[in-house]
Amino acid sequence: MLNDLFDEFIALSTKLRKEYHKSLGEKSSNWEEILRSIDTDMPSLFQITYSKVSGTRRDIQKQELMDFIPGYRLIHISELNYEKNTLNKIYNQCNNDKIQKLIPYLANYASDFICYGKMADGRDVVVSIMHDEQQPILMHESIEKFYETICEFYKDNVYFLDADGYLDYDYKREGKIGAKINENINYWTE
Repeated sequence: MLNDLFDEFIALSTKLRKEYHKSLGEKSSNWEEILRSIDTDMPSLFQITYSKVSGTRRDIQKQELMDFIPGYRLIHISELNYEKNTLNKIYNQCNNDKIQKLIPYLANYASDFICYGKMADGRDVVVSIMHDEQQPILMHESIEKFYETICEFYKDNVYFLDADGYLDYDYKREGKIGAKINENINYWTE
C-alpha cells in the first residue's frame, strides 16, 4: 500500500510540475548502505523512497523544484546522515520518552523537519520538529496517512503553483482536509 501511495504522490506532483520527478534523480547505487549506516532496521518509508529516487539536494539550482510539500524538500540520500545529526542536536535537547526513534524525511532551510517516528508502543508515525520549539508534534498516526493526506491535497487543489511557479497551498483548506483524514490530531485544527 505504501509503495502505491508513494507512486501516486510522484504522479500527482509531476502532473503539477512536469520536471519534479526528474529533479528527484535516479536511486543512488549505495542507497541501502547509506540507510543501514543510519539505522540497521530502516523503516519501509525510507526503503520505498530511496529505492526509487535520491531526493532533493539542499543547494538545488531550480528552486521551484525544491518542494516535496510546500516549504520542505525530500532530503537527498547523500545528505541524510548530515540532517540526522542536525536533528539529533535539536531533539536531544528535549525530553520525550514516548518516541523511541526519529529519522528526518523532509527538511527546510531553517532545519525544521518532518520525521518518521517510532513510538514507544511500536506505532510508526509522522511528526514535525521545529528548530526553535524542539518538541515533536504528531502530524499523522501512520506513514500511510501521511501520503494519503498529501495525495488528497494534490487531488483537491490544496497545492497549486504560485505566479512564479513555486509550490504553494491554501492554508484553510489544508487544515480542513488534513483534519478530516487525520481525525483527533491536534496539528490540523490548531
